[in-house]
Amino acid sequence: MQKPMNLSKKKIIKSLVAIIIISTLPACDKTPSEHLQSLTKEKYPVANMPDEPLETPLEINIEPKRLAMTSSWSAGVKDDGTLWTWGTDGLLRETKTGQDPTPRQVEGVNDAVAVSGAGHMLLLKDDGTVWGWGSNYHGEIDPSDGDIFIEELRQIKGIENVVDIAAGEMDSIFLTNNGEVYVLGSNEGGWVNEIPKQLIIPTKVPNLSDIIRIEFRNGVLLALDKKGELYSTGKSERALGRLLYQSQEPEIEYHPAAKVALPKKTIDFSVTSTSAMAVLEDGSVWNWGSNSSDNLALSDSEDIKMPEKNPYLHKVVNIGIHAAVTSQGDLYTWSKYGFGKNKNSISAYTYNKPFLIMQNIDPDQIVYGYLSYAVVTNDGNVWFWNWNENGQRGTGEIVESMEKDYVLTPEKSLFTLN
Repeated sequence: MQKPMNLSKKKIIKSLVAIIIISTLPACDKTPSEHLQSLTKEKYPVANMPDEPLETPLEINIEPKRLAMTSSWSAGVKDDGTLWTWGTDGLLRETKTGQDPTPRQVEGVNDAVAVSGAGHMLLLKDDGTVWGWGSNYHGEIDPSDGDIFIEELRQIKGIENVVDIAAGEMDSIFLTNNGEVYVLGSNEGGWVNEIPKQLIIPTKVPNLSDIIRIEFRNGVLLALDKKGELYSTGKSERALGRLLYQSQEPEIEYHPAAKVALPKKTIDFSVTSTSAMAVLEDGSVWNWGSNSSDNLALSDSEDIKMPEKNPYLHKVVNIGIHAAVTSQGDLYTWSKYGFGKNKNSISAYTYNKPFLIMQNIDPDQIVYGYLSYAVVTNDGNVWFWNWNENGQRGTGEIVESMEKDYVLTPEKSLFTLN
């Protein structure tokens, strides 16, 4: 019979085990977040590209928005003009549970051109009319209807000849074929016209003309004109990237549209509520605003008031919120990501430099939704990464797991443009 181990031997063995465990752990000066980032970089290398301009200047990206996401569902427009939806709620079709992670066609729509989503979804048709469904809390679809959620596709009145759309959290933005921009909805802080009242009819944004493309998020509007000059307006001082007009009224957040000073023609751009990024014709990336959550792919966390060149991103041809694609077809991402079994057990980690998650793609559009990202490629395919708890990826399944590899690895959707 084996004799019991004495106390001193137990202590020695415990000490040896502790030494072995410690020797296999990361250096003690690394936090759990830093350790996870180091593991991530082994599979997804950090951007390391030469700071060189593209040999051939890029053309302005004015491709229509063919894919969009809200916080719980996605919508896409195919080449034949049909509208498809998937996810949870807002599907414009009957389901047994309100969920369907498989993309399916919405009946009665065969003339769609573009979609844009936030709290609600906008649909642009080929006759220049705009239709909406989803949140109507701020009258962003139909201010005459007190219902806070529109469950059917409904035409937005008072606007026509639209060529581009942008759905915000509380507003709907429209670009008409004469280069003018209009807004319907909350107008929080009077950001559109210096009058802090809801806009019950589409209202023109001052100081914008010859505009060919718009992007909008949570009260910040970027607009690009025919010459490739970028203009900004909205309620967030940090995301505008220029000297500001300040109203004398404290409750008003009005900053009239004015040009953002950039050294070359802008060909692509993205905006959040606190920051923005622009790709210039030489493939360089310029950014400004808040770098909280590493929105700008910079190691320095301080705000950038005026546009500065990003030191890590070069030869970029397409940019979105927290993602960019280079001329070599490399897809990079950055910012905050959450990992855990589900949304109630998430630990968030941030990446302050862009890291590579996919290669050999020809990008058409980068799309951002609440905790979800996607890239649409010119072969008609769509690739999603990060969140899928509501079936937003359109892969035919709902996945609650937020494991690191699943979140960061792009997954091909069942939805295609063709």
